[in-house]
Amino acid sequence: MIIRLVEPAAPGLHVYSKVRLPRLGLPIMGAVLKAHGHDVSVHAGEVQPIDWEDVYRADLVGFSTTSSTVPEAYEHADELRRRGTPVVIGGSHVTFLAEEALEHVDYVARGEGGEELILELIEALQGDRPLESIRGLSFRRDGQIVHNPLRDPVADLDSLPFPDLTLIHGHERMTQTPIMTSWGCPFNCRFCSVTAMFGKKYRFRSNESVITEIEQTRARKIFFYDDNMAANRNRLKELLQMMIDRKLDVSWSAQVRTDVARDPELLELMSRSGCWNVFLGFESVNQDTLDNYEKAQSVDDIIRAIDRLHEYGISSHGMFVLGADSDGPDAVRDTVSFAVKHKIDTVMLNILTPLPGTPLYDELESEGRIFDKDWQHYDALHVVYTPRQMTPYHLQKETIRGYARFYGLRRWLGCLFTFRFAKLIFQTWGYAITRAWRRDEGNRSFMRALKRLHLPASTGTQMHRTPVDSK
Repeated sequence: MIIRLVEPAAPGLHVYSKVRLPRLGLPIMGAVLKAHGHDVSVHAGEVQPIDWEDVYRADLVGFSTTSSTVPEAYEHADELRRRGTPVVIGGSHVTFLAEEALEHVDYVARGEGGEELILELIEALQGDRPLESIRGLSFRRDGQIVHNPLRDPVADLDSLPFPDLTLIHGHERMTQTPIMTSWGCPFNCRFCSVTAMFGKKYRFRSNESVITEIEQTRARKIFFYDDNMAANRNRLKELLQMMIDRKLDVSWSAQVRTDVARDPELLELMSRSGCWNVFLGFESVNQDTLDNYEKAQSVDDIIRAIDRLHEYGISSHGMFVLGADSDGPDAVRDTVSFAVKHKIDTVMLNILTPLPGTPLYDELESEGRIFDKDWQHYDALHVVYTPRQMTPYHLQKETIRGYARFYGLRRWLGCLFTFRFAKLIFQTWGYAITRAWRRDEGNRSFMRALKRLHLPASTGTQMHRTPVDSK
């Protein structure tokens, strides 16, 4: 069969819009399909614009989406079905809103195991097995929606093939190699869909498998996709020592928690093995907010982590989530002041976003505080709910101002004159993207609509439509 797998690009601009990093689900699935003799390729909008004419000539199309990318997938799925092409869709959003997805697609792949599910779906399309036998699949039968039981989580991650990045159109433009070494997260942050999707336990690949992938792909710049690369410190130390012993000439970055700062042996190994930058989910500089998020860390932990990482020559990318019920009107300004004072290298000021499937979504939905169901706005850059201590417009305005302050011209010049070129690149992107976001007419309309909304912070008013034209 001719099979095209598609991951639409995120609709909004953000600090990392220029970093071409696709998610790995489709390249893994593509490797499986290729091994079974199918004509398969992957279109990832974050890597290069999608060639929809190539997609439309497929016998089967599979989409992988998040909440913010699902509208584009739905739009093209409608056209594909009009042409008679079967469409299957997967990802966290449709796992929790499968019935919504079935208004646009033929099949929904819920949960994990898509690489096995799609092979079984092909068998069903060829008449070799019933749809009811495919675990994790949702579909319509005689007008009725059928949700088959979920598949079991993948127990042995080494059983998965390495993602075939060469199947991605434009893969030669990628400057970093994405590698995953673990799935899951035992922490239960209320706004995060990882736990709901992959469970509360970590599952790890063997270090030997990870080293083999690095060697086979000849990776030189790596981004480790793990939600917490240092979840098992002993395992990570062993992996980093193997990288050093094998003399792998790589530079790498990953997501970790602030607790890495408590382990000087680990920090030393990270530095020696090529770590230059880490992504840290700081979330907030307000301890009440951290406790409300169930983050299991303190503000002192954040400060210690920044300082210790800098001692080992590792830069920090601080990710914050703004708009919690305990956040007052000055939360964004306080966050940016904190980031500047403690020399966080780069930041993301994420607006709290109630993603379907999370405890946060269920809570805000039950309270009638979600007023925008245009999923493309669920990108952590648009306010879609009513905060407790400020208006939606105030949170939106302050977040964009916060970006403009952190990625302002003065800080850009500071990077230029201190010859910090890696930081200069991100400062340049941040400055340019912030200006572009503010000038975008769709975003300007969104801001005007929020200003007109005038929802008091304590209201229970609910609007199940977008406050602006999504086009």
